[in-house]
Amino acid sequence: MSNLLIGNGLSISISNNFSYSSLRGKVAGDLSPAVQRLFNKLETDDFEHLLTKIKDAREIIEAITDGQVLISQSISDEIKAKLIEAIQTMNPRGPSDHGLDVKLLNDALCQYKNIFTTNYDIYLYWGRRDSNNNFNIIDYFFSKNKFDRNNVDKRERKAIHFLHGALFLFEQNNEVIKINRGPFPTLDQAIQHKITNENSYPLFISEGSSVEKLASIRKSEYLSFCYDGLRAMEGSLDIYGHGLNPDVDGHIIDAIKDSNITHVRYYQYNLDQMSSGEIEHLTVILNRKLNRKVEVIDTKDHSLSKLSIHNDY
Repeated sequence: MSNLLIGNGLSISISNNFSYSSLRGKVAGDLSPAVQRLFNKLETDDFEHLLTKIKDAREIIEAITDGQVLISQSISDEIKAKLIEAIQTMNPRGPSDHGLDVKLLNDALCQYKNIFTTNYDIYLYWGRRDSNNNFNIIDYFFSKNKFDRNNVDKRERKAIHFLHGALFLFEQNNEVIKINRGPFPTLDQAIQHKITNENSYPLFISEGSSVEKLASIRKSEYLSFCYDGLRAMEGSLDIYGHGLNPDVDGHIIDAIKDSNITHVRYYQYNLDQMSSGEIEHLTVILNRKLNRKVEVIDTKDHSLSKLSIHNDY
């Protein structure tokens, strides 16, 4: 198999802590009254959906008033900061905290030449290690954990691309660096130390709309490299745990359409509980979205659905 695209559905399947309702609940007491009212008014727990609505409202109001009324960016900034905080606090100290078998995750990922993810959490950092605790999936941070656009030769190795950044990636002195555990007991603590003591935020694309996301991606040499890799895919593509929402993921859809992918397998949660009509409707929608013939498969048939340390096979 050639390529794999992973969305938040994978993280949720490992721990429901990463559902939007859980993330919002984690920071609910720290939200400003204005942001709390917005979540309630729009009846959503989806941070990105909220950011998209705020952007739309800002553009409409500023257009109607001919720029005489400007909407503050502070609300959007608060929502982005709280999303980072929520995901950070949900991170486990180690894989076993959430019942994750890292070897099974690594085995599942190693079926592919190229792995692309829009997830921010640290599961896939661990998933790059083989049973001997060696990293057998590269991430292009070769020299002193820094990304260098002139040093991206993968030499036929399997590679992962963090399309929207990750909690362990930071911009520092105009470079993108990856931090490791270092002197701290866990990677989670190393990340927390950098955020708290160095006043530094992770490289983290959380803008609401797809247009805003792509604009932010293009400002980063590393993220642009990853996105261009998605557009340059060849062969087959498996999509797991990704909703492909055009409002917030339109740039991902466009990259797949621009690629040379010939076959797409889309792994759908609880496919066996859907009627034949619902499956047919989903297939038609996916075919139109991606401009490809898409095969819809139940997620339970993918090895990424079998990552528990309690799994007996």
